[in-house]
Amino acid sequence: MAIPAPKQRALLSLFLLRANEAVPQDELIDQIWGEDAPESARASLQNQIHALRKILGPAAFETIPTAYRLSVDPGTLDLACFDRLVSEAGSAQAEERAEKLRDALSLWRGPPLAEFRTEPFAQQEIERLEGKRLTALEERIDAELQLGLHATLVAELEYLTVQHPLRERFWAQLMLALYRAGRQADALATYRRAHHAFVDELGIEPGVVLRELQRAILVQDPALTRDDRRLGSTLERAAALLPVGPRERAESLVDYGIALAWSGKSREAWATIEAAARLAASVSERGVEERARLLLSTTKETSLRDYLVEAQQAAERFRDLDDNRGLCLALREQSLVLRELGDASGALEAAEQVARAAVDSGNGWEQAHASAMIAFLLAHGPTPVAEAIVRCNELLPPELWRDRSPFLVWSALAFLHAQAASIADARALLAQAMPEARRAATSELFFALLGAAEVEDTAGNLDASAGPLREAYALAESDQHMPASAMSAAELSCLLARKGDTDEAAVLAQVARQKSSPDAFRNGVLWRRALARLAAGEQRIDEALRLIDEAVDRACAADWLTFRGETLEDAADVRELARDEAGLHAALVAALAAYEQKGNVVGSERVQRRLVDTG
Repeated sequence: MAIPAPKQRALLSLFLLRANEAVPQDELIDQIWGEDAPESARASLQNQIHALRKILGPAAFETIPTAYRLSVDPGTLDLACFDRLVSEAGSAQAEERAEKLRDALSLWRGPPLAEFRTEPFAQQEIERLEGKRLTALEERIDAELQLGLHATLVAELEYLTVQHPLRERFWAQLMLALYRAGRQADALATYRRAHHAFVDELGIEPGVVLRELQRAILVQDPALTRDDRRLGSTLERAAALLPVGPRERAESLVDYGIALAWSGKSREAWATIEAAARLAASVSERGVEERARLLLSTTKETSLRDYLVEAQQAAERFRDLDDNRGLCLALREQSLVLRELGDASGALEAAEQVARAAVDSGNGWEQAHASAMIAFLLAHGPTPVAEAIVRCNELLPPELWRDRSPFLVWSALAFLHAQAASIADARALLAQAMPEARRAATSELFFALLGAAEVEDTAGNLDASAGPLREAYALAESDQHMPASAMSAAELSCLLARKGDTDEAAVLAQVARQKSSPDAFRNGVLWRRALARLAAGEQRIDEALRLIDEAVDRACAADWLTFRGETLEDAADVRELARDEAGLHAALVAALAAYEQKGNVVGSERVQRRLVDTG
């Protein structure tokens, strides 16, 4: 049932947190209105209770002197069920404990009280509830470590340590999972990252559990391979903490900054990378400093084309320094910028160079990341669909991904299968990819959501496409990450304009227009398409034609063939509203040529039907 008014929803949330408990009216007023409660607050409270009774039934609230009580069957509350399952898990064996904790955690549907973060009543409750969730998550991971699932837990724990860098237990679980997966060096590197997180944020060393675990890994203590839930006192005989030089510290800070950026924590990421640059400069570690400075260039007020030149020049310097990691970074940045400029072929070539350099240096993470970029560019660029499917499947051997999941390759393959009219196969791939994406870094989830929206859009299901786009936009806005926010706002505005949701489409198109870089081709095409369609619907024909012509010119200058076809179809719609039959026909013919060049069966058949219908 819908609770329309914000105050009513806040009040009901407070009562549910205090279910079957008498809550004094004065406390309700303080919690809902705070220190600035108006004189009419008591009367307003009574009105809100009256409104809730109409929705929930007259017996829902009991009035007692100076207080109200909401009567609720405890079995109907997710929180009560969660607490029961967690309690039952405490005394169970590992397999049953893991299952009960999974069931308990499945009851969570996003951050607690997300709508009420600024409300007085929610502040302590959010912290309390999130603490309960994280503790249950830690217990579930402990149980799964006991069951030998260490390899499958690594990716999730990498994400959790980025999301909660000051929660020691996640760091300890990640170190243990890596060690048991045969990755001792990675486990030790993880301790260094945890050490930096605690020293930089709090100015203190990690706690005794992490220090003991690090020492145990150094001496390969047999206790680490057993299913004990706690490490024994035998760890005291381990060697002392190894010294870490300034180069390693600077390297770790750069890596940690990149991880923060991928998790959506942009502000913390740039501060960390800036610290890495200063440290590297102080000890004349030129390669590490160059890497940090290149990453920091993205925060400057500079055009994409100027940044492309910086990345190209940096690549040459890294070659001179024989710095393979730096070279991979510079080539990766080149690929990203070329993609934003609409040059999918150039971006693909740079991404393939990254993959080759990563193979040469044995950098598995960089190789996997490059493979995801290659798959995206194969799906969206000029490579024909049939060939792109074959090449994407070649990017899936398990040894390439180790403990990661290739969900971004699956997402690209889903879009390709959708273009090939294999919608069932596309949705099957999405069903495989999206659960994995939700355990990944924020930026990876963002692109997976865009991919899911593309598949449903291609299938003609605009309502299903809007859901992932809205989630992607909320994800980008949560960190005020401007490029991602502009991208998702542009995508969503164009979709909503096609659906006829004109007011929201107009607002989002202006958001995308204001936030987008002038030379970011895709965003510029999308917000123009949205505004052109809206203007045509309001019979502002001259404005609509100007905007759609600009969008078509930009789309046709790039080699994103399916995107070009979609833009030309929008142009046909605008020309039809303008009663320009010749322009309508020309746009459809050009759209058909783009789809056929790509091998996009769905787009080709749709445009062919329309050409027949229009004569």
